[in-house]
Amino acid sequence: MHAQTPIFRAAIFFAFASFATASAFAQTPDVERSGGVSIRNGGGIRGEIKDLGSGQYEITPTLGGKITLAAEEVKQATELRPEQISYRFFAPLQKDTVEARLKIARWAEEKKLSALAEEQYQRVVELDPDNEEARKALGHVKEGNVWVSKKEQMEQRGLERVGGRNVSKQEAELLRAKDAEKEESRYWKKQIAFLYQHAKNDDQRAKETLRKIKNPIALPILVRAYSEEKKDPEGRVLLVQAIASIGTPAALGQLGAVALSDPDMDVRVAAVDGICQKKTAKNEAIDFFRRKLRSSDDVAVINRAAFALEQLEAESAIPDLINALVTEHKRQIVVGSDQTGATFDSRGGISGFSPGGGARVKTVTDTSQNETVRQALVNIVAGHYQTPVDFGFDVDAWIRWRRSVDELGAFYPRRDR
Repeated sequence: MHAQTPIFRAAIFFAFASFATASAFAQTPDVERSGGVSIRNGGGIRGEIKDLGSGQYEITPTLGGKITLAAEEVKQATELRPEQISYRFFAPLQKDTVEARLKIARWAEEKKLSALAEEQYQRVVELDPDNEEARKALGHVKEGNVWVSKKEQMEQRGLERVGGRNVSKQEAELLRAKDAEKEESRYWKKQIAFLYQHAKNDDQRAKETLRKIKNPIALPILVRAYSEEKKDPEGRVLLVQAIASIGTPAALGQLGAVALSDPDMDVRVAAVDGICQKKTAKNEAIDFFRRKLRSSDDVAVINRAAFALEQLEAESAIPDLINALVTEHKRQIVVGSDQTGATFDSRGGISGFSPGGGARVKTVTDTSQNETVRQALVNIVAGHYQTPVDFGFDVDAWIRWRRSVDELGAFYPRRDR
């Protein structure tokens, strides 16, 4: 997994801490009263502090291990509560007996020092495995002649404690996997933001690293970055190439949407190129663009789908391309008013104004000859038939030709029939 654990990141931070050049620290830690330190460059750590002399401190973190810090890196000490300070002084002086340990544990419970109380009860159980008070304080129950911890109880029932809930082992695995995925997603969010910023500054290494991302967890982050990049077509091209590198069905679906919707030709070409690279997905991609060619009322989408089909060398799309050579698109206009009338396109947007004289709405039909569709049709035919043909926008001539060369004699009906 690419994500770094918090402990690992902390280790990296403290490993580099000694190289920083900070001013004199604000407060010399009182090792007898400190429960940890905050760091001048940010962050902090809980644990016991030991003064090593020579301007260095050794910290034993609560999670284990040891870390050495230069004194100038310490911003200030984390002050302990008076009860915690008292514990540090008197607990080590007590005898290592059941009675002494129980006394300390009860005192810690009274002072609401639960972690310290648990530590003492654990030691009592080590000294006297059948001690009822310590066992019950730790949440153990007796089954027959054997004391069993909560964890052991849950394991016997096939349960685990995850996120404050008792769940089945299967659900526990799913929850852990989900947490791991969230952590990895956070990692990729930072990594992609870092790489993209450097790539925009013409860092070739950052560009190549972006183009080689394979982890599907990075896909939604790349898609979000693409959608937020409104001004820079070159940046969108790079992000599209990164999406293509992932190569999953979800990634290819995003490329299909980009190929039909992005306003910049270079970005659309990059999306189609990314789809073409995935040879195993060619048939699905062809079906996707054929459906768009047949169903869309948007001239731009029709021509962009045709371009994609040309790049995919989609012979099966020839009937659809013939039917999309000439398309009709309805729009409404307001006419007959003494006021200026508005013309609406197929999406309901105002496309123009006209003088009126008696207000009414009129539906008009525009005919579009789609040049990109014609070019795609001609080039696909040239690539798959010995004798290239070009009947321009004569749909009936194309249909007659297709029927003459189609062994099955099948053909999709025209849009207007």
